Amino acid sequence: MGNHTATPRKQPFESSLTEILSSFWDHNGRVMMTVHRGNWKQAPENSLAAIQYSIVAGADMIEIDVQQTSDGVLILMHDETVDRMTNGTGAIREMTFRQLRELRLRRYQGGANQPLTNYSIPTLEEILILTKNKVMINLDKCWDYREQVYEVLQRTGTVSQALFKSTASPEEVHAFLNNKIEQPLYMQILDDSNPEMVNEIDYICAMVHPQAFEICFEYEEYERISIEVLERIKQNGCRIWTNTMWDSICGGHSDIISRVDVSEGWGWHIGRGVNMIQTDDPEGLYAYLNE
Repeated sequence: MGNHTATPRKQPFESSLTEILSSFWDHNGRVMMTVHRGNWKQAPENSLAAIQYSIVAGADMIEIDVQQTSDGVLILMHDETVDRMTNGTGAIREMTFRQLRELRLRRYQGGANQPLTNYSIPTLEEILILTKNKVMINLDKCWDYREQVYEVLQRTGTVSQALFKSTASPEEVHAFLNNKIEQPLYMQILDDSNPEMVNEIDYICAMVHPQAFEICFEYEEYERISIEVLERIKQNGCRIWTNTMWDSICGGHSDIISRVDVSEGWGWHIGRGVNMIQTDDPEGLYAYLNE
């Protein structure tokens, strides 16, 4: 079952960014919970309400998806179009923020059969203001306009609580991180797009100094999730992040199996040394980490 109860966690409804950041910077510290696209079972994914519900559920970090409008505004949406999540159609990069703001989000994870809500598409700045001094943010889908994202982080005073991530080369990441007045947090992704990087962990850590590695794997036999690789990551002072939202990115050790046999779900990851888990079931994972 792992030693995930060794360090007391904050209780739901508490918002102690100091404790969260202290835990995050301890690469051998307690298991931290990231909520995927906000708590979308309570409100539309990537909405202000879903972010607020994640804080209430005891999230340490909230994963959000950032897109850019035709007039340069950074907004939250997973897809490159608004079709699935709103009553509109079209590519976000071809729409102005004013056009997007007039749309309404569909419930949960959207789709034509889900009813519309009163929620509108939020900006990245609105999300950062909401979460400031409360919880960490994981920035997804926005590596191509990372400089613009960083400007918003600076403006809102949230650089220290926002985690960039990518599959980019160490040289590209280094160029981004090391010309900043306040250096951003960074997580290196290991997945099917960059399998060669499993042999470059020491070099990545020397060049980039990432705070964590995110590992996506369809089968548990993959080298990137082997005990040897995970130990090498830990030896370099990095946290280990896995995703349990669906089977194909965690070798079948997902939220779904956790409800049936937690030792084969979240417990499997923790037993392997993982100490950051992204989930679609924050209430269930929070309860497990505090049982």
